[in-house]
Amino acid sequence: MGNIDPKWGSWATPPKPFEESDFAETYSTEVLVVGAGICGMACAYSAAEKGCKVAVIEKFGSYHGFAFNVGVVNSKFMRSLGIVNDPDEIAREWIKRCGNRCNERIVRLFTDYSEEAMDWAIDLAQRPGYGVKINLQGAVYKGDTYCEKYGAHSFFDGPVARQGKFGGLNELMEPMYQESLKLGTQYFFNTKMEQLIKENGRVVGAAARRADGSLIAVRASRGVLVSTGGIGGNDEMCADLAPIANKVAAKVNFPKGVDLGEGHRACLWAGAAFEDEPFPTMMHPQAIRESNYCFLYVTPKGKRFMNEDNYLQGRSIGIIKTGYKWCWTIFDSAWAEKIPETLKYGGGIYWGESFEYVGGKEFDEEAVGKKIRASLKGSSTVQADTPRELAEKMGVDADTFVETFENYNRMCANGHDDEFGKRRELLIPLDKPPYFARRFGPALLSVCGGVKVDEKFRALDENNEVVPGLFVLGNTMAGRYGVDYPMLLPGNSTGSGLTYGYLLGRWFAEGRV
Repeated sequence: MGNIDPKWGSWATPPKPFEESDFAETYSTEVLVVGAGICGMACAYSAAEKGCKVAVIEKFGSYHGFAFNVGVVNSKFMRSLGIVNDPDEIAREWIKRCGNRCNERIVRLFTDYSEEAMDWAIDLAQRPGYGVKINLQGAVYKGDTYCEKYGAHSFFDGPVARQGKFGGLNELMEPMYQESLKLGTQYFFNTKMEQLIKENGRVVGAAARRADGSLIAVRASRGVLVSTGGIGGNDEMCADLAPIANKVAAKVNFPKGVDLGEGHRACLWAGAAFEDEPFPTMMHPQAIRESNYCFLYVTPKGKRFMNEDNYLQGRSIGIIKTGYKWCWTIFDSAWAEKIPETLKYGGGIYWGESFEYVGGKEFDEEAVGKKIRASLKGSSTVQADTPRELAEKMGVDADTFVETFENYNRMCANGHDDEFGKRRELLIPLDKPPYFARRFGPALLSVCGGVKVDEKFRALDENNEVVPGLFVLGNTMAGRYGVDYPMLLPGNSTGSGLTYGYLLGRWFAEGRV
């Protein structure tokens, strides 16, 4: 049993182990993958491709990948565009942004091998019959403080999109699924892991319950990979392990019922230990309305609260620290001229627009205008001819807001932010009525921390000793971030999942773990 903190809730209480007589059927394989997300699918196909017998347990009816982009350090597609990142530079900056609390060896595995993994995935996705198209996300933050690098790959017009379904990450996973089936991989869909099976100190398989209620055992001779997502959808676990995750305006865990921490609990009960609390979170300021820009942010009391020149996670944390779940972003009717000016110095997702690197527009005035007009039909965006009228429509104290608004414009005119030190280039006055106010708040995408692992993704106990037979990846594992999600490479969570799954599958097949 892992090191269970007595302060934790009932979620940590271990169940009674199953007896052999409890199982309706028992299956045998070499590698068992629990969780058919990007980590699990990459590992399953990577191992099967090299000759391993593989089985996959998944509680939903299919594999699932709810993400638009997959971020890696380099790829042959990037090189074809003349874009090449320095892996050493990426690793150093990553570790710095994580407050040196991440596992450097795990980070280096990503920076050193993500190009190989992405090229492998691209080759598969572009085989005849799949024909997936590739581009890069063009929206990145350009300032030095929170700089972001190109590397987020987008996938589209593949077999998933042709079925009329959401593509994105799934366009990589569909070929992995189909090709692994051809290699004999056995999938147990609509089957939920309840416990890991441990014998003589080694994890040898998993007990899982089918949709009809029957219990099965799947035994694995080489190892069991647990990659079942995070804990973001489990409020009780978040309260104990990542309290800030319960303070957001919205949780966007998808599909419904994902990220409940089943894998975390099963590993804990099997003897694995968690990283130090609180677990790192991944937040984007996309709740209520998406585009935030960077002019003036105020609380529901009408007061400015942060330097608006910040990145996704920083803006989300900034709102939470006010004690509110959402705040207001203010802009004026000259947005079409002013927003593009700010993109020269900052930018990124939900500051500007998410666009394709090749052939996309960094700023689409027509599209932005359409969104603004649509948002005015609801309560999330309001418009007025004066700051005082705007405050009244926002429902904030008018005197406080007018003082904040006028003080901000004064600082813009003086060229110095006396409150938070925003860069001079981004001190753009709000002086063209009518004025707009839009509500926005932090949305939790995932809690991305958990079970401690070593550089071979083997689960560790409270003494940092290996738990034999147990491997952990993705948002179930510890080590990638330590503090908060670093947006150095947008999409790096899925990119590292792809990389680590690819590597572990190879290592299983080669007998290296």
